[in-house]
Amino acid sequence: MTLKPGTVIITGTPEGVGFARERPVFLKEGDKIEVKIEWISSLRNKVIKEK
Repeated sequence: MTLKPGTVIITGTPEGVGFARERPVFLKEGDKIEVKIEWISSLRNKVIKEK
């Protein structure tokens, strides 16, 4: 598959996260998220509180 500039990749929510767990787990300030596509790059974000 060829990805062109501006291509958006949507994965949805992975199984076992958030409110669907027996004990709900949500993102909180300070959490770090990394999405990686081998051979392309990775994107890292840190969760912060909205001002």
